[in-house]
Amino acid sequence: MDYAARLAKVKARIRAKGRQITLSTLDPDSAIEGKPWRSATNPRDPENTIRTTISAVNIPLSSASSLGIRSETIELYKNTKSVFIAEPGEDTPEDFDQYHVVIDGDQESKISFIEKLKPADTTLLYYIGVES
Repeated sequence: MDYAARLAKVKARIRAKGRQITLSTLDPDSAIEGKPWRSATNPRDPENTIRTTISAVNIPLSSASSLGIRSETIELYKNTKSVFIAEPGEDTPEDFDQYHVVIDGDQESKISFIEKLKPADTTLLYYIGVES
């Protein structure tokens, strides 16, 4: 089955109802050797991080199980406050696992889990759980 038409519909709906968020990595070289909890440099320095902007819809975690997120996942991530239902990005559609934080407006949240809705070889949606 070809999922291209479904992917186009998913993207259109998320873009119509959602908002732009930014996924960002943290600079792994910012930590002081032997003291990883202390930063020698800014771990969010744009020159040392990777970012991508995508469209997403934010829902509370309590609604996640009705959307197909497994209950085992919810149990594992009790600190998760909400979930972004996101479209696959245009730039890096399969590399969302590399990101550490979600930037939503002026609020930054740590990513606690990322799951894919992926029938066959096409990723239709990402579920991105965040801690507040």
